[in-house]
Amino acid sequence: MDETPHPLQLEGLRRMTPAQKLEMVCALYEAGIQLRVAGLRTTHPDWPREKLEFEARRSLTYAGT
Repeated sequence: MDETPHPLQLEGLRRMTPAQKLEMVCALYEAGIQLRVAGLRTTHPDWPREKLEFEARRSLTYAGT
């Protein structure tokens, strides 16, 4: 994925405070966790919610390595 951001996107990011940027990153991370939970639920429907969330977070922690 090598898309150049639109100038309006860049301007919007420049206007955001560091706290707003961090909030955006946290929201995206949480959305990723929920997507991973949904995927795990399809292969492990018997797992409780806590195990699904634990495994989702664990898998995303090491996703880049």
